[in-house]
Amino acid sequence: MNIYRLESKLDARRMVANVVVLGRFPLSFVVAVVSMLGYFLHTPDVTCGAFAAGLGSFFLCAGCSALNQVQEKRTDGYFSRTVLRPLPQGYLSAKMAALMGGVWIGLAASLYAMTGSVQTLALGAGVVVVYNGMYTALKRRSSIALLVGCVAGALPPLMGWVAAGGSITDPLILTNCTIWYFAQIAHGWVQIYTHKEEYLSRFSPLVVSYFVLMHHKVLMRVWYFAYICSIMSFALVCTWTLGVSSLVGAFLGGILLLGSVLPLTRLTSLRLFDIASMCILLGAVLVQL
Repeated sequence: MNIYRLESKLDARRMVANVVVLGRFPLSFVVAVVSMLGYFLHTPDVTCGAFAAGLGSFFLCAGCSALNQVQEKRTDGYFSRTVLRPLPQGYLSAKMAALMGGVWIGLAASLYAMTGSVQTLALGAGVVVVYNGMYTALKRRSSIALLVGCVAGALPPLMGWVAAGGSITDPLILTNCTIWYFAQIAHGWVQIYTHKEEYLSRFSPLVVSYFVLMHHKVLMRVWYFAYICSIMSFALVCTWTLGVSSLVGAFLGGILLLGSVLPLTRLTSLRLFDIASMCILLGAVLVQL
């Protein structure tokens, strides 16, 4: 009897672990936090709408991740980075994963509806179309796939912003979304460069692989300066909108520009830039308080 109970606990833990990987819950949590910060950037008050926007973004990210893993079940088994996901390993069926993804996206839509913002619902639908439609279809056919997919990853702060009643064309939130857009691009490039042997052997000729490998150093350098320029633009808009001293943005930009001598092509993880982007957004929210 004890053996059966132990096996039952192990099965339950394995199921939970598979669901966490399917929905990429750590990433979904970060997306939820960023979405809530976007809400607070417009309305620095703790309301039900803020939590609805955050939870909606959590479930939207989880749902998109689940559908993406269903779409790439076969190719995920080719890479050491993704081979241990539940679908390639056979821990979950594609139908079950698709059902869970659909339920999560449905929960996201319900939560977004609670905010009373039609624009948030429209942006959520746009994320699914861009990420699970355009990006997934393009990633093995065109070198611009990553540039398209990062649009979806840049929208969470905007979704929180519009859920709070903000304008979708406000420069304050659009410049911040630009920071998040550039913060993600290099992740794909580094993954391709780190696993170049697998990409070239499994999917040769893969346009994006050859392009990134041939121009990796130049791309990383251009990306870095584009990322810095987006931060400077956000600092300038904050100066106009929030009354933040321009010296703060100038000092931050100067330090980061000095960091351009870093051997960026040797980086295997760019989480530092994700953390920096979140701190910048958090700083703008704190100025509002």
